[in-house]
Amino acid sequence: MNKKTNEEFQALVDKATSGDKAALETLVADVQDMVFNLSLRMLGTFADAEDATQDILLKMVTHLSSFRGESAFPTWVFRIAINHLKNYKKH
Repeated sequence: MNKKTNEEFQALVDKATSGDKAALETLVADVQDMVFNLSLRMLGTFADAEDATQDILLKMVTHLSSFRGESAFPTWVFRIAINHLKNYKKH
């Protein structure tokens, strides 16, 4: 994950929610590895981790406008991932 400041992440989120495709791609690229590694640790199989990562990144993208900047962007994505993975393991 590229080390960005909260201000840089907030600027990317603002651009992405305004329709900037490059900003959205940058956000996804910055958190993708973290989400996959977390998914692999919690689920244990490569295939399940890949599926969960796609679901989590889709949730992140579709709920991007709800990011308020009260925490760091990676922390916000991490919380989405943890909640998703807890539910994934239940089913």
